[in-house]
Amino acid sequence: MSSLASVADAPPLVREALRFRRSMQRPEDLVATFRRADVCLECVSDPPTVPVVHVDGIPWLPVFSDLRYFSEYRRQRGEGDLAAEYLVLTGARLLDGYLPGMPQGTSLLLDPLQEHSVTLPALRGILAESIAVDRNRPDRPVSAQSPYEKPVKRAWGGTL
Repeated sequence: MSSLASVADAPPLVREALRFRRSMQRPEDLVATFRRADVCLECVSDPPTVPVVHVDGIPWLPVFSDLRYFSEYRRQRGEGDLAAEYLVLTGARLLDGYLPGMPQGTSLLLDPLQEHSVTLPALRGILAESIAVDRNRPDRPVSAQSPYEKPVKRAWGGTL
């Protein structure tokens, strides 16, 4: 980990994300830890919005477990010298309150560019069923549905 001295000193969300990346087991533990954690995301005042990144037509919202990761992400994008606005809220509030108002299928990318970076795709068990991309297909796991196949097949394999 580039910004934190050791895993033991890292916030619980970082430790859980790293554990999940290494084992690809117990995704529900990652989701539960994310829901309890404070996270930050970039915001823009005029007009009020949060920037998303589109990959293969899927909107991904970069979310950060620590302001140091947010700063590093901005530096990597060449925006390190520019002023930035951000929100801090719990993962639960983000999942339950903010994502329902975002474009359908918006997924989360936790701490992009970090060793422990993980995705939280728009699936049942992560998001409310009413906004999950697999809500109408309980018989078919999301890993078999395009365009979500690539980002979720290995790590999530469908619903939790």
